[in-house]
Amino acid sequence: MIHVSPWTVVLICVSLVVAALVAGVAITRARRLDRLHQRILATRDALSRLLLRRASEAELLAHAAGLESAGGPSLVDAARTYIQDGGDQLTTDGLDRRTSAQRQADRVEVSARLERASALTRAIRETLTPDVRARIEEDPQAKARLEALDATCYRIELTRNVHNVDVTGVRALRSARMVKLLRLAGHAPVPEPIDFDDDTHIGGRGY
Repeated sequence: MIHVSPWTVVLICVSLVVAALVAGVAITRARRLDRLHQRILATRDALSRLLLRRASEAELLAHAAGLESAGGPSLVDAARTYIQDGGDQLTTDGLDRRTSAQRQADRVEVSARLERASALTRAIRETLTPDVRARIEEDPQAKARLEALDATCYRIELTRNVHNVDVTGVRALRSARMVKLLRLAGHAPVPEPIDFDDDTHIGGRGY
């Protein structure tokens, strides 16, 4: 008959409890990482759609308010350039499970797309001055177009901010020793923030 000392039993019980706690924390963190990764992907999809909508609304506003030949960068040209781009990738980190070769090929394309988004932002900001906005608001149809554009611009700022906050959260979580040691992030690449000019109001956000 095997005799086990009480201290051995206690040690085994404590070890099991500690192992269970570690496993519970690891599972919780792994699930949180997965949720954040999925939310980042969903936010990117939403931002891509919003940027395309903004370009369409900017073009419609330009026609409704007679802004086709306004001074400075052409609002219509900037909007059409973005619409004709046709792409939806806003980063090259491969979180959407693209291959390394695809990520490398997309780098220049994504950089150009973000610059086109910034160019449209600048065109909106420089075209829709306070005086132009005041004139537009005198026309009910043009005013409705302006309000729709402003609402989309606001949602773009908000969505990009949420995305980048989530990216910061994922990076902080992945830097934890437990996450690294147990490889809780799996093979998912580290997500990148999305950076472009999205402030469409002169002198800062005016919403």
